[in-house]
Amino acid sequence: MSKTYADFLDNVMPDVPGCTKSMAENAVKNTIIHFCEKSLILQRNHDPLTCIEGISEYDFEPPSGQLVIKIMKMWFKGSELIALAPDDIGVAEIYNTAFSGANTSKSDPVYYLQKEERIVSVYPIPSTTVASGFTIRVAYKPSRSATTVDDVLFEDYAEIIGYGAKYRLFLSPGKPYSSLDAATTHKGLYTEGLNVAIQRASRGHVRSDLSVQLRSA
Repeated sequence: MSKTYADFLDNVMPDVPGCTKSMAENAVKNTIIHFCEKSLILQRNHDPLTCIEGISEYDFEPPSGQLVIKIMKMWFKGSELIALAPDDIGVAEIYNTAFSGANTSKSDPVYYLQKEERIVSVYPIPSTTVASGFTIRVAYKPSRSATTVDDVLFEDYAEIIGYGAKYRLFLSPGKPYSSLDAATTHKGLYTEGLNVAIQRASRGHVRSDLSVQLRSA
């Protein structure tokens, strides 16, 4: 199921008299995108990707209207890959294999990284083709062109998203509802709710110790 931005307006419009529906919906959209980016609350299993011999870069294929924010976990077959941040990369071949003497040897991938927002890269270069060889857990956000969003954002966070949208609207200059004091109050309420979502995204819906990690035998 999915919800439209208009579904969130009951938590916005009563407090911003004179605000147009289109302005309120835009504030809701911007708030939802920010909420997803900062909380990473929309975590889902990406469709498995086929590992292809000799290919190290793979396009994300998210559902329509969604974009991948971050890879949370990635596996090649049954082995978890190690995430690489840009500052961790000391191997030129990850960026370029065309120069003389470049190491283009192939092996099972050990690392993954996002050199570009829409692409995941693996290293070493795969030595074999494995159907559905990559398992990926990702965090999503709605794209700018999306007209609907995941219903969990409405069911669990409609009030919080309403606070964020009103905070943005209260900062609009010269409007009947403009109010720096109200913006400050609603920013605080939104931030409170965002922090709850951040904790939920990291812990899930359980009370386990974060130091406990499930490992394969």
